[in-house]
Amino acid sequence: MDLKWCNPEAEFERLVLAIDVGGTNTNIGLVAYKEGKFTLVLKADYASGNLSGLEAPITETLHIAAEKRADLKPSHCCISAAGPVSENRCVMTNLSWRVDGNELTTKLGIPVLVVNDFVAISYGIPTLNVNDSEQIYKMPHLDGTTPDSKPSTKAVIGPGTGMGVSFLVFDGKKYIPASSEGGHISFAPFDKDSQDFRDYMQKRIGQVPGVEPLCAGQGLAHLYEWWRDTRGIPDNDAFRKIEATDWSDRPKYISRASDTDPVAAEMMTLWVKMLARYASDVCAMLLPFGGFYLAGGAMQKDLRWLIKENLFMKYFEQNYNPNILPLLKKMPIYVIKDYSISLYGAANASVNLQN
Repeated sequence: MDLKWCNPEAEFERLVLAIDVGGTNTNIGLVAYKEGKFTLVLKADYASGNLSGLEAPITETLHIAAEKRADLKPSHCCISAAGPVSENRCVMTNLSWRVDGNELTTKLGIPVLVVNDFVAISYGIPTLNVNDSEQIYKMPHLDGTTPDSKPSTKAVIGPGTGMGVSFLVFDGKKYIPASSEGGHISFAPFDKDSQDFRDYMQKRIGQVPGVEPLCAGQGLAHLYEWWRDTRGIPDNDAFRKIEATDWSDRPKYISRASDTDPVAAEMMTLWVKMLARYASDVCAMLLPFGGFYLAGGAMQKDLRWLIKENLFMKYFEQNYNPNILPLLKKMPIYVIKDYSISLYGAANASVNLQN
């Protein structure tokens, strides 16, 4: 366990035990809510594979918190879990144990709400300060501008292993998250490379492929296989390592190799182009003048590729209709840099959904 005190003196009207459970890491935080603002008091990080459930790490974290401040006793708990949620329970996609909010309510003595991880990210969006460079990177448009956010729709996509998509509607006072399966709409090729890749995936899965298998993190793994099977790959140390590693880890090693290997760089370039075109389509559909957000660790780690020679924006600012182009150029495009967004989102979900 790695515990960090972030704002140990924070005051609160409500103290939320916010938890983000992923296949690799489980993050437990105490989030203070006061006068509409959220402050992370402390955060404890655990390796999910070393846990058999949440009761023990929660008990340990709360004990440490109470030793420093006796009043750090949460009144509510919200858990962001990477997997489908039903009846306040989540069967984790990549863990042998499940998250059961009803059982934890009984054990902890406080109400526990379980939400999907991308729902939590959606609730986290309104808590971010877009002018805080530690939380947000504002991606410049081709003319160098970074448009201001308007009190309007916000949208977020998360190209992780899958492609999470959500949007938030402004009702005049607050933002209301809405779920989406927009990661599964059909992929629209735009040049020969993307057409060939799309055709390869159609033959492979026997159906017209959606966006997720091509543009999410897994898309880069699929792209590697398409490249290997149709064009061949270099016989060098970097690609031997990529070939030997687990399928799910290949995108990470392709990204690392891309800084020095020209073929890996071409793979990253095509992946960013496809992601940008998809992002542009989402923005044309939802018109998120409140901000379009790119979430997930890959967006932070591969930010250099998004902004290199304005690659992302060159393909984002494209549309067959000249009347749509000015709208795309007015979209605020944000890359989320704050890894704690799921904790803030869980706390915000608690405030909005738990009495």
